[in-house]
Amino acid sequence: MDLKEIRIWNMKYNLLTLSEITSIVSRWIDEGKRGIHLTGANADTVALAQTDGLLRTAIMNSDIVNVDSMLPAHFLRRKGYALDKRVPTPDVMEELLKLADSKRQKVFFLGARQETLDKLHAILQKEYPNMNIVGMQNGYYQKEEEDEIVKSISSLAPDYLFIALPSPEKEHFILKYKKQINVGVLYGIGGALDAKAGVLKRPPKWLRGYGMEYILRLLRRPRVYGKRIPLTMKFIKLAIS
Repeated sequence: MDLKEIRIWNMKYNLLTLSEITSIVSRWIDEGKRGIHLTGANADTVALAQTDGLLRTAIMNSDIVNVDSMLPAHFLRRKGYALDKRVPTPDVMEELLKLADSKRQKVFFLGARQETLDKLHAILQKEYPNMNIVGMQNGYYQKEEEDEIVKSISSLAPDYLFIALPSPEKEHFILKYKKQINVGVLYGIGGALDAKAGVLKRPPKWLRGYGMEYILRLLRRPRVYGKRIPLTMKFIKLAIS
């Protein structure tokens, strides 16, 4: 199976399309594979991985790393890699939710605020009525509670565990627990649940390829996303060096 893996910027990417990722993950689950580790790496993730050893290890140990944002996709194309376009993590999550619905699979959501999860649950029940949502846990738990939360998730044996924690927390979580938790797919999705729940709206599809998704988030949450500008500049410096 060709995962189209490349090594660049002291980490790796898999230059797969959205349909290829979905097809591969579906096949792995059908084969009974557990602990499948997916990572969406954007410019900030690449920048953080230069100094965060655990984050870099989590990326390198991932089964698939999708090109999550415009800047990495742009510079990869400039370097001559065969990449049509980026593969945003929210889009990958959406395809996996469709897959879970079609196969009546089990899903667990970890992270985000409780009000976001409540909205999300209502939306998903309407949109994907055949998907089995076995649990939701907000991300505002105490660190000492984490082991019990992991045990609870493992007992439910979901096919998909979507982890809506910030970077590098979500990657650290997966690296720590993926070998002991009974889960099919572990996927760190960042703010994708906020987008799905309508808390943080995404721009129209025709604008998503022009960096507008990041700009829209910056305008709506300047305190949160403004802090990421130095990481973006660090990535650009790395990419052009």
